[in-house]
Order: sequence, then C-alpha cells, then structure tokens
Amino acid sequence: MVDLTDPLLLVMVAYFAATVGIALWSGRGAGSNYVEFALAGKDLSLPVYMMTYFATFAGGGLTMGIAQTAFVDGVSAQWYAMTQGLAWMTITLIVGFLYSFEVVSVPELLGRVFGDRTKYFAAAFTVLGQVALTTGQTIGMASIIATVTGIPLNVAFWSSVAVFIGITVYGGMNSVAWADTLHGVLVIVGMVVAIPLAVVNAGGVGAVTATLPQGHTNWFAVGFIQIGSWYLMYLTVAGAQQQMLQRTWSARNARVAKVGTFLAGVVITGYGVLSATAGLIAQAQGAEIESSMAFAWTLTNTLPPVLAGLLLAAAVGAVMSGADSFLLAGATTFVNDLYVPLRGGKEGLSERHLVSVTRLTILVFGVAAAVVALSGIEIIAINTLGMGIMSVLFAGIAAMLWDGTRREAGLPGFVVGGVVFVVWAFGLGEPALFGQGPLESAVPATLAALVTILGLSYLGYGEKITVGRVRSEARDDMRASRERGVGSSDD
Repeated sequence: MVDLTDPLLLVMVAYFAATVGIALWSGRGAGSNYVEFALAGKDLSLPVYMMTYFATFAGGGLTMGIAQTAFVDGVSAQWYAMTQGLAWMTITLIVGFLYSFEVVSVPELLGRVFGDRTKYFAAAFTVLGQVALTTGQTIGMASIIATVTGIPLNVAFWSSVAVFIGITVYGGMNSVAWADTLHGVLVIVGMVVAIPLAVVNAGGVGAVTATLPQGHTNWFAVGFIQIGSWYLMYLTVAGAQQQMLQRTWSARNARVAKVGTFLAGVVITGYGVLSATAGLIAQAQGAEIESSMAFAWTLTNTLPPVLAGLLLAAAVGAVMSGADSFLLAGATTFVNDLYVPLRGGKEGLSERHLVSVTRLTILVFGVAAAVVALSGIEIIAINTLGMGIMSVLFAGIAAMLWDGTRREAGLPGFVVGGVVFVVWAFGLGEPALFGQGPLESAVPATLAALVTILGLSYLGYGEKITVGRVRSEARDDMRASRERGVGSSDD
C-alpha cells in the first residue's frame, strides 16, 4: 500500500515535477531548427555544459553501481569513477581540436574524414550502443522508486520512462542539458552533505571501518591493470562516443568545452569516494539486502527522511540524465547519418522536418528500449558490443592527429578493431592479466584499430586526408544548415 504522506514519496513527486518544469522552460523554441534541437543552438554556457557532461555518467553506474560494488568488494570500487575523471581531464588536451569540427555526430565526422562507408559503419553501431544503454538505464530508475516508496514497479517504470522520453522529445539538447544541470547540482551538493552525515550517524569512520570484512579498506584491491584499463577505456568514451561529443559540439565556444570538460573531470574524480562510502556503510551496518540496494539502504537508514528523499530523487534524476542523453544521441545519429543520406541529403529537407523526424525517432527508440527492459530480455551482449565498437572509433579520432593518415585506412581499421573486441570480450572473456584484474576489451580493440589505420597509411593505402579541408567543409555545411532553419517550412 502506498503511503501518500510518506516524505520520500512527496519529495520524489516534487522532484519529478521540477524536472519537467525546467525542461519545458529551457526547451522552448527547440523545434524551429535542427541545430537548436540537437546541439542546443551551440550555445551551452559553462555551468550548464559542465553539469550536463557530469550528469550523463553520474547515474546508475557511478552512484548506485559503485555503492553496490563497494558493498561487495570494498573501497577500491571508487577507481571506476576516479579513472573516468582523470580520463576526462586528459581528453581536454584534444577537446579544442574536436570542437573545431562543426558537425552533429561522431559518425558524421568520421565519414567526412574516412568516407561514407565508414560513416554508415560507425552510425549503425552507435545507434545500437546508445539504444542498448538507454534500455539499461530505464529499469534502474523504476527499481529505486518502487523500493523506497512502495509504488508498484510498473507504475514507477512507466512514469519515469514517460518523463525522460517526454523532455527529450520536447526540447532536445536544451531540455536535456538543463534537466541534467538540476540533477547534477543536487546530487553533488547532496552527496557532499549527506555522505559525511551518514558516516557520523553510523558511528564515525572508525566504527565503519572496524566492522568491514578483510580487504574492504584496500584502495588498490581491484588491481593496477584494472585501474589502468578503466582509465584507457574512458579516454575512448570521452574522445569518441556520441553522448559525450554531442555535448562538446553544443558548447558556446571552445573555451567552454575545454574548461567544462576539465571541471567535470575534477568533480567526478572525487565523486566515487562518496558513492563507495555509501556501500561501505551498508556493509558495516550488516544490512541484509541485495547488493544493488546498498546506496538506497544507507540513505534511508542513516539520514532524515526529507534529506534521504531529496538525494534519492537526485540519484534517480542522474540515472535519467544517462537515459535521456543516450536516447538523444542514438536518435540524432540515426537521423543525421542514416535517414538523411537515404533521403538524398539535407538540401531537400527543411529544418523543421528534420526536427520532427528526430522527435519521432526519440519516441520510437525510447518506447522500444522501455519494452525491452521491462521484458527482461538479456541485453548485456548487445550493450557490450555497441559500447565496444563506439570506443574503437577513438582510433579514428587519434589517427586524425597525424598528417600522414590515409582516407581509405579508416574502415579496415575499425573492422579489425571490432573483430579484436569481439574475440577479447566474448571469446576470451576479458582474461585477467598478471593477477591484476581484467583488461577492458575496448583497450586492445582500439589499439588494434589504431595500429591498422596507421600501418595502412604508412604503406600509402589511399588518399591522404586534409584536416583543414574537412574542417572548412563541415563549417560551411553547418552555417548553411542554420541559415536554412530561419523561416524554413515543413515538408
């Protein structure tokens, strides 16, 4: 039975209402222009850019996921977030270079450099990966809501799905980015305030650590190879995956993109310690729960109800930030790199038509992801494959930094990288190396792709790419697209 006076429920409802409100306010006018819808008019300010970049990955994995792993394995789980933050700070070195290409998607950029076949290859796996990621996020939101409020799972599920699909359909990147900002600010402030308070209420640091199983306080228990491979994997995520670079290209200018990416990295570097602490508290308190509920258990059992409800709502919002980001990224890629070429290019399509098709794609992909998630179908393999191929695309970005790279070398490199990924992930099962943990499949796969591209280029396979020309063509096309959006009519 649902208690309508439950503070947790009331806070959740208020939080969802605030999310919808800010999304409606920020998304006004998004339907008039494709660049406005997909890239927020390339006008995200530094605070909004930083928060949407942070919130995209601060949801299920970095909040509930780290707490769950720390509950089982100890504090070394925090490296999952710290390596991500360090990778983001490192990728800042090439963010300015990436921003200079005025494109909408990663496949578009790679297609301009390596040819149309490469674009279609990259687009297919980007769409696959982004929809799979969306599917993975949907059930996480509902599970938390249902567990802490008593709302039936189906009701919680479809309510949360309706919110994240609705705000994405309505306002595109503007609505998503501003909703992310709300989630990001509250989850950061909430974690900084709530986790130390939870430690105090659990008896202090000494009381928590004294009752933990052996090894739970070893910061390097996960192994140096695992730590290093997480770092390298997140370099490929930040440097080549659509959900991240779509934000980079939405920034107001290159400085906003560089500073915002760096600051988001700084914040997330320490975020994992707070998430892991929540899991350690649940373990130290002897909570008899499913490990996935460690974060929620700590908040509801060590904090005042209103504070616990607010932080749980923000955590659910952070999961939503991942879901709507992946959904927008998948739909944008589908329309920009598959639908538009099938229609013969953008010249015959109005901007309003492109926005309408993108909105319809968001709706279809979102509902499909929800149905798959609710059905219980195993999607881990699809998710892993899509994420892996998207990471391999980083080899193409890195190869662009060498002026000897050849146009025709791209696709063979990505195919080789994809094969290595499949063999390493599914054939070998990501084997542990030197007793220090597994090497993430994206690392050898990306390396194999890069070696192939550079090797074929060195052997003179194909035409040399001219980065300056690619940049200039992309800039001209973007300018033409934005000009078409002024006063354009529907098809």
